[in-house]
Amino acid sequence: MDSIRVLPAEDFDAAAGVLARAFDTTEQWRRMVPLEGDARVRKLDEMFRGTLTTAAAAKSLTETTADLEGVAIWFPPGRTMGMWPMIRSGFAGSRFLLTRPRLSFRTFMRALREFEASHKRVMPEPHWYLMALGVDPEHAGCGHGSALVRHGIEKAEADGKPAYLETELDNVGFYERLGFTVVEEVLIKAIDLPFALMRRPGFREGT
Repeated sequence: MDSIRVLPAEDFDAAAGVLARAFDTTEQWRRMVPLEGDARVRKLDEMFRGTLTTAAAAKSLTETTADLEGVAIWFPPGRTMGMWPMIRSGFAGSRFLLTRPRLSFRTFMRALREFEASHKRVMPEPHWYLMALGVDPEHAGCGHGSALVRHGIEKAEADGKPAYLETELDNVGFYERLGFTVVEEVLIKAIDLPFALMRRPGFREGT
């Protein structure tokens, strides 16, 4: 746990590369960014640079491991990537949709609306939200992802709040080992892909 640190702004570019490589082969991002080979990684890198900038404007908790092997973006209760963070970041989180190669704005917005609606439905109470977790493929399987999630869980437990995330079904076992349970499975129609909505109780709930 001592190796987990807050991601400084000067590491955003490197962290975006980590997340881009981590998500390159996932089914979600193959469908959201239907480009081939290095083109998809470059587009994801651009997207995650904007995401990190916007998340910082929203006062998220973005953490990394000692040598930037992995990155986790957590949103404490009441923090979201809403309109004001978008404005403060100069709309960094959406500019990638306007650059070439162009992606489907409609697909992205439909998917985001579906995720948001499911999130609000199953988690109406204050909670910590794990928006993204990625480990560089070169360092996969070394415990960096688990360490990042556990560190965020500690924050949620200290706050007495539950934690929440969405994930592809292949990842359910990983999060179950960290204390999350599936609340619901939903089909994100915009990309025709099922996701698990997972929740972990806060410390006070578990006592």
